[in-house]
Amino acid sequence: MNVKRTSSFKFTGELLRATGEPERPHAQILRGLVIPSAVLDASGIVLAANRSMAELLRMDRLQIEGEPLLMWIRRPNEREAFGREFLGLRKRARGQAFTRDLELAPSLGLALRCRVRAAKLDRDEVLVTCERSQVADAETELGRAVTRALDGLDQGVLLVDGEGRVVHANPAAQDLLGDAIVGRGLLELAEPAFLDQLGRGLALSRDGSWIGELDLKRLDGETVPVELSLAAGSGEGAPAVVLCRDLRESRRRAFEVQITGQFDRALVSSAEPREAIPAACQALATGLGALRVIVLTQLGGNWERWNTAPDSSPRFSTLDPDTAPPPDWARDVGVRPIYIEDPKARAELERLTGDLHPAAEAIRVTLRATGGVVGHLICTFDRRSAWGDEELGLVTQLAPQLAMGLANGLLMLETRALAAYQSRVLDQTAVLLNSVDAEGRVVTWNRASERLVGIPSSEAKGRLFGLEIAKAKDIDHWRDMWDTLLRDGVMAREIVLLGGDEREIPFHLEGRVLRDGNEIRGAVFVGLDLRIRRALEKQVLQSQKMAAVGLLAAGIAHEINNPLSGVVGYSKLLLERDLAPTIREKVERIAASGERCRKIVEGVLLFSRSQQGGERTKIELGDLVDRVVRIGEYQWKMHNVRILREPERLPAPLLVMADSDQLEQVLLNLLSNAVDAMPRGGTVRICLGEEPSGEVSFAVSDEGQGIPEEIRDSIFDPFFSTKEIGKGTGLGLSISYGIVRDHGGDILLESQPGRGTTFRVILPRDGSMGDSPPGLAASKPDAAPSRLSDPSS
Repeated sequence: MNVKRTSSFKFTGELLRATGEPERPHAQILRGLVIPSAVLDASGIVLAANRSMAELLRMDRLQIEGEPLLMWIRRPNEREAFGREFLGLRKRARGQAFTRDLELAPSLGLALRCRVRAAKLDRDEVLVTCERSQVADAETELGRAVTRALDGLDQGVLLVDGEGRVVHANPAAQDLLGDAIVGRGLLELAEPAFLDQLGRGLALSRDGSWIGELDLKRLDGETVPVELSLAAGSGEGAPAVVLCRDLRESRRRAFEVQITGQFDRALVSSAEPREAIPAACQALATGLGALRVIVLTQLGGNWERWNTAPDSSPRFSTLDPDTAPPPDWARDVGVRPIYIEDPKARAELERLTGDLHPAAEAIRVTLRATGGVVGHLICTFDRRSAWGDEELGLVTQLAPQLAMGLANGLLMLETRALAAYQSRVLDQTAVLLNSVDAEGRVVTWNRASERLVGIPSSEAKGRLFGLEIAKAKDIDHWRDMWDTLLRDGVMAREIVLLGGDEREIPFHLEGRVLRDGNEIRGAVFVGLDLRIRRALEKQVLQSQKMAAVGLLAAGIAHEINNPLSGVVGYSKLLLERDLAPTIREKVERIAASGERCRKIVEGVLLFSRSQQGGERTKIELGDLVDRVVRIGEYQWKMHNVRILREPERLPAPLLVMADSDQLEQVLLNLLSNAVDAMPRGGTVRICLGEEPSGEVSFAVSDEGQGIPEEIRDSIFDPFFSTKEIGKGTGLGLSISYGIVRDHGGDILLESQPGRGTTFRVILPRDGSMGDSPPGLAASKPDAAPSRLSDPSS
């Protein structure tokens, strides 16, 4: 319908108030308006009204104020439409407005048709003005009903006359295209590129209808994409109805869906984090027109910069050790601007991002995942094409997905680095350390295995351990070990494996199964090469044999020396007398033979004394104990014996002047006896301490059956042994006692039947020489001692 204004906004200037009349609320706003006006609060209640409004409604101003404006709107549908627009206006910015044609019902007289305009003020208050409308042509009740129906629609509707001019626009169309659209030609609203398309649409609508998408220009110059649906009456000059649907939101959603899809696909495009994360950032930069998208993240204790631009390959760099994002960034939530107008602030940011474009502005988002902050996203864009709420909202929406992808990528990189580190560590071990799958096929084969077995990792992987690779000399023994491992979960035995050149290699092999719940996934093997230990055992055995020979030789030499002294002495006495030549010759032969025997005895004694050991140095008793325990560690484990040192840490070093090799021999003999005393296994304790008189001591205690009272006086005698024939020489304790006495110390024994045995070795710190030579246990210890091993030596 055609409507013309009967009045307009007009300020008459400052009006004088009556003397003594109080200043009414919002009087300064209403005083200058001559048209009917009122100020409403956020609920639609009239706060103040001017005289013109009171005259329009034929009521006193005091009666109007405090009442809802809706009570004077006559038609229910108009009340509903006005209320909906009013609620929407409260959420809009200051200065925004809407206009509606309403029928107001004064307290007296007929209803009045008015054009009501509502404009947003401060503090959620609204200024409402009313202008009387006059109908240019007679309007039927049906026409008014159609107009009211169109005004109540949420979708924009235009009524266009036969000349293409807009004669009516409902409120939705006015919000979309502007308030002063009525009276303008429809073609004037189209962007030049869409004029032909709209002209064809108008022509086609004469024969039915037409639908198309095009860009219209608002009166304020903003371009609005819309979908127009045209329907016109038949014949030349017939009016047309135009439905306008705003495409901005749908296009924005489609754009967001497109960018989000590209972003999501990029995140899963590669299993390599340094490919997937930059690809996602590049999709974001391309879609939003960013200059650069930068991810700052911490890996391995260092901050890294992952730099992405729309049309270039990503670049990765590690920041200087003293360069890191400000700590307060980690506390921020959402998109935050970065102010870089100040040269100092710009320089600080460029330390993190690298050189910035001269016209760049920047925003940042803290990337948070389940475990906390994983990095920071920085986007730079040209200030001449500043980002709006849509771009910032999209960045906010995609940031959590990027954070989750980055967190997973960092976990993968850290796991990969840890696996590489563990692989390097395993490769540096000196023992065979391998893993197999549930069928026994090699999965990992460390460098020590290559060296010990002589088979490279590439040949070993995928082949059956013990059967196809590192074959067991006794296949049945290996199958029994594998069955034990699968049944018990653990296994520890000695086995001979064949190397790459078919040479036999003895191993002490321990295995443990790898489980996933109740399902066996594989096993891990640790193997100690026994060749060196067995060579050492041979050396120890040879040393014991030599010690026994020396002891035997010394005993025999002492026994021969006594009668030999008589022979030599008496022969020399005879030679002092006058003897017949034939007799003197015989006596001289006897003397020469005796002298030769004496020299032989001296040589035997020198040989026996040469077994006593070498130079004495200052040694730390705790280190010596640890060293001996490590030497026999696998042997003790094989006998199911656990060695405990008490205390594990000494408050101060226990230093003593001694021959390290001889003390090791003493401790090794005592430990061997202790292990032999417990055929079913048990615990051996080594106690280190300091005696009240200042000497140092160590005690070896076992959990065996103890030493019977009747044999305690004989345990230090040479060749005395409680072991089976062939399993001991009987010289271990004898040699040990001789070594301790040679160091000026003593060995004490304490034993209770059924409760084990303890041998306590007491040594002076200065290592002063004792009276008895080592290796000759000619006397026995004077006191009864501590508790550790059965003297089965």
